[in-house]
Amino acid sequence: MEVTVIGGPASAEQARRLAVELGAEYVPVEHKLFPDGESYLRFVADLKGRCVVVFQGTHPPQDRNLLQLLMISKTARERGASRVLAVVPYLAYARQDREFLQGEVVSIRVVLHAMRCAGVDALLTVNPHSPWALEAGGLESIQVDVTKLLARKAAESHGPFDVVGSPGKKGRSMAEAAAEEIGAVPFHLVSSRDPMTGKVEVRVDGLDVAGKRVLLIDDIISTGGTMADAVRGLLRSGAREVIVSCVHGLFVGDAVERLLGAGASALISTDTVPTDHSRVSVVSELAKAVGAWASAKR
Repeated sequence: MEVTVIGGPASAEQARRLAVELGAEYVPVEHKLFPDGESYLRFVADLKGRCVVVFQGTHPPQDRNLLQLLMISKTARERGASRVLAVVPYLAYARQDREFLQGEVVSIRVVLHAMRCAGVDALLTVNPHSPWALEAGGLESIQVDVTKLLARKAAESHGPFDVVGSPGKKGRSMAEAAAEEIGAVPFHLVSSRDPMTGKVEVRVDGLDVAGKRVLLIDDIISTGGTMADAVRGLLRSGAREVIVSCVHGLFVGDAVERLLGAGASALISTDTVPTDHSRVSVVSELAKAVGAWASAKR
């Protein structure tokens, strides 16, 4: 089955590179904003009977990028696409995966339902914050883990590292995968989140990091508060140097200044969210996953 890649406004350059790696047709999307902020979108292609890959990240501005993804996907189906694969490197609204407090909207359920209604058959994303929520979302879910890629690239540019640590629920497995890739010792940072304020506290007590080079790795960095606390704690414990890395670098507000001010020597993220610190491209990993998905549909 022939594959066509449509590059949404949020990810046009990445989509173009994906099409090149797949040897697929690339369709650009004409885009502009009306004075009231609404999006105008237009693309011209014969999509009848084709597998269509809609490549559109939902990084900030999340609402606009998400709505554009839905609009493009719906139009692709109306133009005859037999199947639609949404490639969304950073999936917005994935952190609210359950009702923590009574009456809360579980946003990831809403997002997945909207994709289904727009004609999306499958969702391909990178290191989603709540992978368990995607598996129950009613869409075929393809999840690409770039933890080892990120660690390898960090070591190539800043290594070698003695230890690798990560906070959060997935921290232990992320640290172990990264450490195995670069020949370091893993450790898990214990963190807890206040359900009312959202503030995360991280503990680094008892870690043997004296004189060692440390790589911190996480799936998402937003405000940088958790990682900044970790950096300070590790340096107080005698770490020689701390490098901070993440898959999705949102770096909201003064996050970069906060992390560097805490003592981090460098910041490294992937290009799932385009920033000045996006040192690692995930396009090749996405191309492998898209190729496997398309082959399975033939």
